[in-house]
Amino acid sequence: MNEIKEHIRSTFKISEEEANIFLSEFSKVELNKNDVFAEKGKICHEIGLIKKGLMKCVYHKNGNEVVFEFAYENSFIADYFSFVTKISSAKEIRCLEDTTLYVINRQRLEKLAGAYPFIQGISRKMNENLFLRTHNRLTSFLLQTPLERYQSLIIERQDLAQRIPQYLIASYLNVKPETVSRIRKRIASQGIY
Repeated sequence: MNEIKEHIRSTFKISEEEANIFLSEFSKVELNKNDVFAEKGKICHEIGLIKKGLMKCVYHKNGNEVVFEFAYENSFIADYFSFVTKISSAKEIRCLEDTTLYVINRQRLEKLAGAYPFIQGISRKMNENLFLRTHNRLTSFLLQTPLERYQSLIIERQDLAQRIPQYLIASYLNVKPETVSRIRKRIASQGIY
């Protein structure tokens, strides 16, 4: 948990003691590949922090999965819209790999926030980060080519290209799998990575 603690300290600019307090209410959970963390149609009452592994957040449309995002080491994961609004989730969060994460439920998080004012700062920063990530994703669809969106994904985490099946990357980029093949060939021929 030390790596997670250092990530929390760095991300939220808090002391080691504050990180220990924040993480004290999290429970370690082990999930297998294909296990569901958040189920479509149910209210999301938990937030996870991934220690090891990979997850996908998907919507279902006409029998197909539409990938909204991927979450991996040191990422928070939840259907945050459902968590905040207490409305049933429209998406599913499923493991792409065996995943170890630390999970906190709404009740424990509210208890912490009531006892320690610095938790409000963490919550505000999480909201800001979520807004920025969503803004960047929307902007990328409006202004970037599929190649540029692929490059952004890989720049963020180079190992994702090997960890995520091509058809899921295609869904995330909103292109056909053949387009991802062409993008990869173009990148390889140009020696970009």
